[in-house]
Amino acid sequence: MTKKQLDKPFPAIEGKKHKIVVSFLFSLSVFLFLLIFQPFGLDDIQYNKPIYISGFFLITFITLLIRFFIAPVIFKKFHNADNWTVKKGLISIFFVIITITIFNWIYNFLVGGEIARQYNLFSFFFFTISVGFFPTVFFVLLVEKYLSKKHTEIAQSITQKIPLEKNSQKSKIVNILSENKNEEIHIELNQLICIKSESNYAVVYFYENDKVSKQLIRNSLTKLMQQLIIFDNIKRCHRSYIVNFSNVVEISGNARNYNLHIKNLDFSVPVSRNFPKSILDKHSN
Repeated sequence: MTKKQLDKPFPAIEGKKHKIVVSFLFSLSVFLFLLIFQPFGLDDIQYNKPIYISGFFLITFITLLIRFFIAPVIFKKFHNADNWTVKKGLISIFFVIITITIFNWIYNFLVGGEIARQYNLFSFFFFTISVGFFPTVFFVLLVEKYLSKKHTEIAQSITQKIPLEKNSQKSKIVNILSENKNEEIHIELNQLICIKSESNYAVVYFYENDKVSKQLIRNSLTKLMQQLIIFDNIKRCHRSYIVNFSNVVEISGNARNYNLHIKNLDFSVPVSRNFPKSILDKHSN
């Protein structure tokens, strides 16, 4: 699988056909639930009940199509899959529920007759949440599965390009200075592993006699990055981490982000969601 293919959205949720299928199945589940169990006073309606319930199906179906096809075009940044979070997912679901609630209430008021009109907007908000709870949970899990699969595949593809043997860089020396320049770490470039932010301090991780050592130094990552910017393989990949990509041996991914794995280091280095994947691919070569 090429990187170009990996950058394309996972077809199980991003393809146009699959978006329509998911929208249809979600709406159908609502229709069948209302038709079979007839909650919220539906059992009192005796005329054209399947046709009446199909109106709720159409409202749900159209709203989901708008969510899948129109909203991402209007709000591109918000719907960027690489920046997707649980918070954004909940906000998106909330607005879908609100939209469906309002149109369900209007539809019910215009078509439902006297019996159906006894329910106010707040009641329909409760109805919408009750009926849509399980399909919504399924949808959230589907998104999580998609993001996890996508990030894992990209991470595996990049990891396969990482050379088993790194080029020797012993001739390059790294000098890491504290803020007041009273402290200094003087090591070879290939010894530097990463630098982790610790409040007003930074923890420098480096190899010493083939073992991982660390040293606390008073400085910010921003100022340390200014010292290290001359080295191509050293990047700030996260607000709390600077990493030497020369020592990365594996990249993994999950639904939230990517992680860098370094030999003998007992933790993985997270990669910020806005960190370009092109840089990950570049430094794997």
